[in-house]
Amino acid sequence: MTLQPQYSLLAREIEWEIVPAVLDAGLGMLPWSPLGGGWLSGKYQRDQRPTGATRLGDDPSRGMEAYDRRGTERTWNVIDAVQKVAEDRGVPMAEVALAWVTARPAVTSTILGARTLSQLETNLRSADLKLTAAETAALDAASEPHVADYPYGELGVEQRTRRL
Repeated sequence: MTLQPQYSLLAREIEWEIVPAVLDAGLGMLPWSPLGGGWLSGKYQRDQRPTGATRLGDDPSRGMEAYDRRGTERTWNVIDAVQKVAEDRGVPMAEVALAWVTARPAVTSTILGARTLSQLETNLRSADLKLTAAETAALDAASEPHVADYPYGELGVEQRTRRL
């Protein structure tokens, strides 16, 4: 049995509760949107609204990956980190992002959304890419999700550790 959550370098909040629960239950995960709606493939550029025949080129306000919603400084920092690893390895950014998510605990496979044969080939090659510990650490650091004050931040920790 598997769970099918959204999971990528841009959407890691499931690591706080869902991943530990999946591991505890002995389940697997089959993440959807491992490329963050195309953001982690490198096709979107900072300060340049998407145009043309892409998911957001057709509709920049589409869904959770909408350009104005997802085009945050954190997203660009993650994209920069993925691009650095990809350039150092001489591979497309999508391969790096897919290799990262596929190597995460409990992930058994990923759901791919290729629109072209070239995209599919790139996605499939990611199965052979093994990131180093340093590469993984750099990607983890850039993509660390923001922790709100409650329940995971300082206020939540204080509340959970308070003695009665």
